[in-house]
Amino acid sequence: MPKRFISRFFLSLGIVFFIGIFISPEFRDELARLVSPVLDPLARALPVYQVILILAIVTATYSTLIQKFTVDTRRLKEIQKKVMEFNKEYMEAVKQENKFRLKQLEEQKNEINQLQSEMMGMQFKPMFYTMVVTLPIFMWLYALAKSQNIMITVPFSGEIHIADPVLIFPWWIFWYLLCSIAVGQVIRKLARM
Repeated sequence: MPKRFISRFFLSLGIVFFIGIFISPEFRDELARLVSPVLDPLARALPVYQVILILAIVTATYSTLIQKFTVDTRRLKEIQKKVMEFNKEYMEAVKQENKFRLKQLEEQKNEINQLQSEMMGMQFKPMFYTMVVTLPIFMWLYALAKSQNIMITVPFSGEIHIADPVLIFPWWIFWYLLCSIAVGQVIRKLARM
């Protein structure tokens, strides 16, 4: 019972954080203030690109571990295989205009829809758990980029503000995503996911 309560609590908290950042600027500011006592000293001690790298490593590590322990990867792969096979057969039947086969496949459609719902649930659940930590970090970085004049030298552009766009993202998000994806891949390999 306590494990289930804790699980639901953090899942609900993740959903509240997710909804809250979209509807309330004050909520975003409060999330940033929540982690300021921990992250502000780090920002004073290290260059911003190192701070973002450390936060990306932390995020990639706990999100990979959460995914490893909350998702039945064998079941997920099994569902993905069934759905892909169904979609392939369906597309072939449509191309060949095979009405008999299409009718057979239509009878399987409810089962496939249920499998897709199960798969989405398996993928969304860890996302809301990770938001409990990730969103406060993001809101803190957002507030840092907004409130301070932090300049950084980057390849091909020279010196830019950390909120200046790189491709379509502000630099701090671009750097965070780049580091998080790279570290996440390494951790997944180590965790054999």
